Amino acid sequence: MPLRSAPLPRMAGQLSFMRAQTKAIGDVRPGDLAVLGVPFEDTSAPHAGQSLAPRALRETSVYFGWHANPQFSHPVDVDARQDISTDGLHERLCDLGDIAAGSEDAIHAALKAATRQISRNGACAIILGGSDRLSKTVQSELPECQTVQLGGTPDDARDFHVSPLPNGRGTTCSQNTAPQLAAFSRWRDVSKPLFVQFDLSVFETSLSALCDRPRLGGCDLDTVVQWLSALGQYEVSAIMLTGLNPSRPGMGVVKVGQRLMVTALLAFIYARLGFGIDRPVRPIPKENVLT
Repeated sequence: MPLRSAPLPRMAGQLSFMRAQTKAIGDVRPGDLAVLGVPFEDTSAPHAGQSLAPRALRETSVYFGWHANPQFSHPVDVDARQDISTDGLHERLCDLGDIAAGSEDAIHAALKAATRQISRNGACAIILGGSDRLSKTVQSELPECQTVQLGGTPDDARDFHVSPLPNGRGTTCSQNTAPQLAAFSRWRDVSKPLFVQFDLSVFETSLSALCDRPRLGGCDLDTVVQWLSALGQYEVSAIMLTGLNPSRPGMGVVKVGQRLMVTALLAFIYARLGFGIDRPVRPIPKENVLT
């Protein structure tokens, strides 16, 4: 049988986020986006399975790994009908692998050390998996950081909350994106590090079965994409993806949840690295025009 010389199928080869290059944490450079998995089981959650989130998100991200495959070297935004110029993505996006499994104290210590080193190297950490408690661990290594929380349970009124789970605490923002973005600009202090917690519960009611903490209300995918694209234009020190439980019953439900998070995260990655497109006003289809 001849040796394979063509690009590997998407499901083959070493699993890394978006087929990014793998690196040791000491090799992370300023301006990099460093992906780090936290396979942690939250014993306070109603269902077990959160520890599978990093692998599940990586598996879904492979479908977006065109930058490492010559067959997909010219991405196109189908909505705007424009090419996307993403030169340098493969050089600046890297995967550090997972934090080693161990006791809860060991995982917290390892996450602290990794966050501290990535921040000192001038890079942005993309942390796959974790819990509310682990997000506090990340914040503790970013001195005086400001926190933006998409979904999740509000814990600190000083944080900026986008569609939080209702519990009577925190700053609840309206769903009108433009005023929220203006309020965020006024709230943001660029002299402080910025941490983003992106929880699956930010999505709207029709998708609430995807996470362990169902909610009423929430955002559609377009709104979450707008937020992550806007946040990516700031010097974010770390973004953490929480709330995904890939072991929930219903393969279709689980796959939709993974695709939602990765699709939205792409907007952050593109904006953070300075990529983008000019989105023209969409024309109204003729069949929808009243005469």
